[in-house]
Amino acid sequence: MRYLLRLINAFLDTCLAWFMPVWRRRAHETRAMLLRYLRQQGPALPMDRRVAMLHAEQSLNEALLRWHKQDALQEIQEVEKKYVHLPGFRRGLLVEFVESIFVITVVFLGIRTYFVQPFRIPTNSMWPSLNGIVVHPIDQMPGMVKRVWDAVTLGSSYVDITAERPMQIKSIHDERYMLLFTRTVLSFDEAGRDTVTIPAASGTVIDYLRAQGKRIDTPHGPYYLPYKPGETIMRARVDAGDMVLVNRMAYHFRKPRRGETFVFDTRGINTGSSAALSEQSHGTHYIKRLCAMPGDSVRIFSPHLIINGTIAHEEGIARVSNGLPPYNPYGYMALDPHFAATGYLLRGKEVHLSNSTPTLPNLREYLALGDNTTSSLDSRYWGPVHQFNILGPAAFSLWPFTNHWGTIQ
Repeated sequence: MRYLLRLINAFLDTCLAWFMPVWRRRAHETRAMLLRYLRQQGPALPMDRRVAMLHAEQSLNEALLRWHKQDALQEIQEVEKKYVHLPGFRRGLLVEFVESIFVITVVFLGIRTYFVQPFRIPTNSMWPSLNGIVVHPIDQMPGMVKRVWDAVTLGSSYVDITAERPMQIKSIHDERYMLLFTRTVLSFDEAGRDTVTIPAASGTVIDYLRAQGKRIDTPHGPYYLPYKPGETIMRARVDAGDMVLVNRMAYHFRKPRRGETFVFDTRGINTGSSAALSEQSHGTHYIKRLCAMPGDSVRIFSPHLIINGTIAHEEGIARVSNGLPPYNPYGYMALDPHFAATGYLLRGKEVHLSNSTPTLPNLREYLALGDNTTSSLDSRYWGPVHQFNILGPAAFSLWPFTNHWGTIQ
């Protein structure tokens, strides 16, 4: 009975720690300090003090086990009166802070590696099912109240950058920060020292510059028109892409399913195979819809996706092929062989996905397509996703609090 009581208490104190009463949390902290001090200083302590500390620790343990609030509080007061002044009994705030940060970091990395991984969607290749980062030009900056409200509810931020002198963009590149976010760095000199940072993926920033007439794509590469002093480089509202949680454990217990949204890494995938969508090519992880399984034969007969000779009917796939608003009316579009001769899924072509033997399961092939097929760098360009690339299904849209919040279909 006593052993069962310990198990129940350990479960409650661990899993429901934030909901435990204050006296119980204080009792645990005091008991932990006693045990730590005894481990570190025990051999050097006088016998009577060591016995008294052991007795206090046992009394606290008994009060916690039987949920005796008054006994616990009385023992806490005795310990604080007798021992809290001893050198090393209570650690400094800096030590506690560093230890807490270390524990939180280890737990976060463990969860991210083995269980659930957050993933920020940088582009609009899955729109309207999921949102990527979008840049909206504005004429003037709103007030502080609206900016705060938009930041909390929509994850929006506002950018207002003006040229202070004659300037010209020399290069644009993405960079990662805080493990989850993508931002664009505009460099105004060859050395990359004169820069500005924009909280959006480079693809959306490039689209903005094109719309403003500041980027011209030539056969020799992009050319950026110079800015005059006082000219606006960017004035816009940047809506954050959806932050989704990827279930990294799911595929250890079940097979991937056709029609679900999944996340995979790009190891071994030639994502630079499309010049038209080069701004999407630098990502190390992609999110797409899993549209065909190992062993399937696939072709696109626009707007439909044809799997093994029949129209794919899974809900997520059907929403795209039906082309009802807000989905684009074109449905699935195969690549024109005249413009994408090196593509994988070309118009009029059927492809077969390998279903490798059980001894080589990591080489099984899956077809990954974006819901926004008019602007998605996906399997049509660079081919199938191998099983070793797959992280897991996108399970939950965590933030911002738009109509996408909740479980992902």
